[in-house]
Amino acid sequence: MKIKIEEAVAKKYFQHLADRDVYRAPTVLSWLTDYIDSNDEKEVYSLLQKYNGQEAIAGLVDLLEFDDKKLTQSVVHILGTIVEHPSCRQYVLEVPRNTATHGQNNPTLFTALVNMLTSDDKNVVMNAAGTIGNIADSEEGRLWILQQTAFNEALPILGVLAVDTHQWAASNAALVLARLTLSAEGVIKILSHERSNYILANLCISLCGHNPGSSMNAAFAIGRLLEREDARTKLLSMKNFTNTMTALTKMLYNKETGPRKNACFAFSCLASSKEGHTRLLGNINSEMILGQMVRLLTDEDEEVAWFAAVTLRCLCNEKDGIFRLRDHQEVHASLRKVTKGKKLKQDLLTEVNIALSVISRLPKLPAPVLTSLGDSSVSVRWESIIATTGTKVLYQLYQGTTCVYEGRSTSTEVRNLRPFTTYVFRVRAISGSDEGPYSGAALVTTNQGRPGPPNEVTSEGKPQHNSIRISWNPPPNPNGIITAYHIYVNGNRVGVTEADKCNFHVKDLPHSTSVKIQVAGVTKAGEGELTPAITCSTLNLSDFPPKRPILSTSGGANEINVSWIDPPKQLGVIDHYELVIDGEVIYSGKEQSYRVSNLEPLQEYTFNIRVVTSDGYIVESEPAKKKAGSKVVQKGRVSPGSSDDDDDSDEGAKDRAGRPKTNPDQSKVFKPRRSKTAHHSPSSPSVKKNRVKTAV
Repeated sequence: MKIKIEEAVAKKYFQHLADRDVYRAPTVLSWLTDYIDSNDEKEVYSLLQKYNGQEAIAGLVDLLEFDDKKLTQSVVHILGTIVEHPSCRQYVLEVPRNTATHGQNNPTLFTALVNMLTSDDKNVVMNAAGTIGNIADSEEGRLWILQQTAFNEALPILGVLAVDTHQWAASNAALVLARLTLSAEGVIKILSHERSNYILANLCISLCGHNPGSSMNAAFAIGRLLEREDARTKLLSMKNFTNTMTALTKMLYNKETGPRKNACFAFSCLASSKEGHTRLLGNINSEMILGQMVRLLTDEDEEVAWFAAVTLRCLCNEKDGIFRLRDHQEVHASLRKVTKGKKLKQDLLTEVNIALSVISRLPKLPAPVLTSLGDSSVSVRWESIIATTGTKVLYQLYQGTTCVYEGRSTSTEVRNLRPFTTYVFRVRAISGSDEGPYSGAALVTTNQGRPGPPNEVTSEGKPQHNSIRISWNPPPNPNGIITAYHIYVNGNRVGVTEADKCNFHVKDLPHSTSVKIQVAGVTKAGEGELTPAITCSTLNLSDFPPKRPILSTSGGANEINVSWIDPPKQLGVIDHYELVIDGEVIYSGKEQSYRVSNLEPLQEYTFNIRVVTSDGYIVESEPAKKKAGSKVVQKGRVSPGSSDDDDDSDEGAKDRAGRPKTNPDQSKVFKPRRSKTAHHSPSSPSVKKNRVKTAV
């Protein structure tokens, strides 16, 4: 029946515990005992969480120091019950190491419990050992115990108590030792203790005693210790270990499930080693042990049956065990009967079949039959065999020297193979420790697959204004025969090369542009994986602009003098310059000045200078604009270097550019044609790869 909480009472009582109020402690402990005994884990956890349980537990621990047996027993009972609840356990385990108050020099909780183990009152001892056992039931609890400074002191005390005449004190002490062996560190602590032989000897004595609780717990502890080689060596060397095996044999016939289970577990651990295997089969009771193990295969408890099957299977790991089981008619007949009886769990059936499979040797199988299913998998099948015992056998399929399948089936599919690769397969039958010979070898080559990405894609040579050259190495994993390579620019395929050509010239790219280039190999299976993209850039012509031309008027209103200087940052060796008026080239040469005449009065003209390098690059300046004057003068074009003193009126004379001089009545006004191509600003200069012809 659940006890309801009165808020005011609970708060007051917990405050008394936090204050270490010894005078009110009996009343508080009586109330708290009734509450935790009557309510489930959820209510207990809620109580601790709501009313500052950490301080209350600390107060309980401090009460253990008082010389009042009734009081301390109540405290230990409360603490032991609380740690049984996983959600509440941390309230006990996280009590500060030193909870002393009011000048008291209290020990830690564990030290207090250890001190209580030596009490003359066996009920106090029983409760203290039970509380430690409850703490040791969880992994965090075991770790907490192993970290206590009083642990080394506690071990031999627990060893003594394991053979105590008080039934429950002995049972609880053996339970603590058994649960400590669940931790590898706990086993190490026991074995490394200066009195480890004494502790192990008392465990064996406890197992052989008449106390069913301590015997059962001791059997489990000994089983856990037998799993370790160093502990097994110590136990097997003890004089009374023969008596221990006799006691375990008797436990196999116990009517209670717990003793049978722990005895089967201990024997399975003993049989798992060569030394234990020999001791078990050489024991005077070995026939009784084998016969009872077979009968326990059908035990009501599944764990008992499984441990019995494991013990028989472990005996098949050594040749003498195989021969012994073959000669033991009861074992063989009973095992076969079990497999034909009621439906068994798969893990139990597996252990039984393995034990049965050792009865006879297995023949050599023919080579397996292989079929390629694609570029990464192969179908394998082989013949089945029937053992002389009539039991099924297991098959092992080996790919080279690696076992890739083990089971009862006579076919399987091997996956995750490499494309276009030859593999060798063999098969054999196994039955326990009886391993049949390998079959003959069978070879198969997987189909071609899509290749992996090519390697080391890089750009080559100097950057160009409209093209990039790249090269690469063949894929490390071609997965077949490479037939071609595909080249991608910004995700679009732009070219194909032959298999033996690992380079490509990407053309028709815009200048001053970065692109992402990838390459993929191609096999019969198709295009493979693309390489990681590399970023390449064409030449940035905007980094090399010439300055805008200098314009001035002199000598006539229809004339403009144009001059220019070398670019501050040159793209390359300058071959010549081009003067462009309104989009039309009117001069091409190496001079850096030019007089333009025959202009339309008051007409505004746009002038640009183009620098042409020896490599054929063309970079254009920003435009400069100027209007022609209004005064009419004799018209004519003047070549570079002409002066205002030239006689332009002589009929038939030629200027320095080789053109006939004309008088105003005969000449035409210069009207530059508008280019169909829009002028490019300096941020995106125009470029032409072909060499421009020099103007006449």
